[in-house]
This record gives sequence, C-alpha cells and structure tokens, in this order.
Amino acid sequence: MELEKQFGKNVRYWRKKRGLSQEEFAERAQLHPTYFSGIESGHRNPTVKIISRISKALDILPGELFASE
Repeated sequence: MELEKQFGKNVRYWRKKRGLSQEEFAERAQLHPTYFSGIESGHRNPTVKIISRISKALDILPGELFASE
C-alpha cells in the first residue's frame, strides 16, 4: 500500500478510536477540515509539522501513524 494511503488509514483509525468527527479533529489539530479530509483519503502529503500536530491531537507517537497492517 502506498505510504500516503496507509498514513491516512492510520489517522482515520486513531481518530475514530478517539471518538472524533473529522471536523472536531481538524479543529483540535488546527487544520482546515478539507485539508484533513485529503490526508485521510491519501490525497495529501502532510509535512513533518502537520504530522506532529496530528499525533499530538491524537495523543500518540508520530511513528504509530506509519505502522503497516
């Protein structure tokens, strides 16, 4: 699986595990909801700074967002 798609899938998994909607999570991570949707779908390639914001908002280590199945 492409890295971007796996990353997005993992973000979605952790967001849902935390019980957050895309809008709630985007606000928590200080991201535009449309941009965040693109990350989850694997169409956006986030920077290291954005990955850091996402992992902090999910309260996980950044590396957990890259785990493969």
